[in-house]
Amino acid sequence: MPNIRIVAIFAVIIIAAVAGIAWPFLSTMKTGYILQPVQASQWHMGKGSEFVPDMVYQVSFNQTKFSADMKFLPVSGGTQQLLVKINPGGGNEIDQTVNIGLVYDFVNTSNESKSYFDILNQSIFSMRDYATDAKFLAKDAEWGDLYIGANEEKLKVTDSGKMSFQFGSANAYLLSYRIGAKINKIWVVDNLPLPVKAEIYDPDGNLQYTYELVSLKAPATPGLTS
Repeated sequence: MPNIRIVAIFAVIIIAAVAGIAWPFLSTMKTGYILQPVQASQWHMGKGSEFVPDMVYQVSFNQTKFSADMKFLPVSGGTQQLLVKINPGGGNEIDQTVNIGLVYDFVNTSNESKSYFDILNQSIFSMRDYATDAKFLAKDAEWGDLYIGANEEKLKVTDSGKMSFQFGSANAYLLSYRIGAKINKIWVVDNLPLPVKAEIYDPDGNLQYTYELVSLKAPATPGLTS
């Protein structure tokens, strides 16, 4: 009987030791698979701007609707610029060239373009709040926390695959989060520097804004199909 007890004690010690050695490895593997899909591509605001795409958007923000043609210009002197042509519809076209900063926050705009850039800052460029750093493009990858009133929601990738848009078809990633009874949605395409579509509601369930890329000229951008 004493020998059996000794063997049992040694068995418990060995099992505990093996578990202690293996757990950090298994835990790291699990975390790496779920939270850090290391084999997935990553996206951030501005990715692919070096391929100088020309992107035309239709924007609807509250009661304001307009188109914005945003052409990324080649880097010169270490600085890249964005040529924005705004067509309010029924009015004169407004042209503005701005320097592109890390956070896509354009403040030195002309008086006639300021109100439109304010809308762009709150819509297309608002992804700066979540993706100035690289984020994984993989199902269930989390991009950040959102605090809506007393509720905390997570912005994450909920769908991926080939999708159709007004500009054509592309392999895209749908980011979404719940706000009340509505699901807010944002679509991104790898190697395009800006999101290609969004549908955003306020906490009361009212449609706040939408935008969609309706025309794209990006012959040098890799991975795109028409």
